[in-house]
Amino acid sequence: MNLSAPEGFFEVNNRIRFELRGPDAVRYLNGQVSIDIPRLSLGKARPACLLTAKGKLCAPLQIWRTDDSLVVEGPAELGENIQARLERYIIADNVEILPLPLPQPLYHIVSSNLPTGGLAIDRIGFPGVDAMEMPGGLPHFSNEEIELLRILRGVPLWGRELSEDTLPQEARLEECGVDFDKGCYVGQETVSRLKSVGRVNKRLHGFLGTTELTSGIRLCLRPHGEPSTTAGVITSQARYFEMAQTAALGYLNRQFEYHPRFEIADENGRVLGEVERHDFPIL
Repeated sequence: MNLSAPEGFFEVNNRIRFELRGPDAVRYLNGQVSIDIPRLSLGKARPACLLTAKGKLCAPLQIWRTDDSLVVEGPAELGENIQARLERYIIADNVEILPLPLPQPLYHIVSSNLPTGGLAIDRIGFPGVDAMEMPGGLPHFSNEEIELLRILRGVPLWGRELSEDTLPQEARLEECGVDFDKGCYVGQETVSRLKSVGRVNKRLHGFLGTTELTSGIRLCLRPHGEPSTTAGVITSQARYFEMAQTAALGYLNRQFEYHPRFEIADENGRVLGEVERHDFPIL
């Protein structure tokens, strides 16, 4: 598999969708999420953040326009939370929020020659298209390949890199899922303040090593003659067997984010190997 320009497809599942309809749908959703909804193009999804009033993540979303409505997609396990959060601020707004069945089957295609007519959407860090027909002439990505590709591109996943305690800038979500020049939305004050006057205490980074890693393993620094210091934690990992390497995502505490190498240690402090910090894409 060409890691810089992969070709293949996989079936989309474990996602939930909601449709927003009504004269106030655009204005209302624009006040709830981190991207500028009026700028959406027809049939092209954009990532967005659904936040609490304190600027923490309720859910990572994909949002797009159809001819007569808006569609919001997120992780299936957050379906009830997404619906409740989207409905919370409806007062006199003329907008309906309705569950929308996920098409079955639904295939996501990554290729240099994408089919026309499908939903343009980036699911694993590469431009792709959703289609209802299985593509011919392309390999089927395995779960292991999907995981490797999203890690190499720095795409955070709910339950791994993302949780209800995550600030968008910690997971680099502001790079593609925040419009800083749009109008007010829930959580904007915190997100804007972090951009203008502050920094988050930890930030997502990529790593490469030759040792097999596990999620939750500690990243450590051991200054000369000093005890080991915990610098961060690994959140996801995937083996790249062709190069005998392990690619990983993890958070580094801000004071350590410019160090190039880190030891990895188990819960007892036993050193298992080393990893190198890499910018995205990792390879």
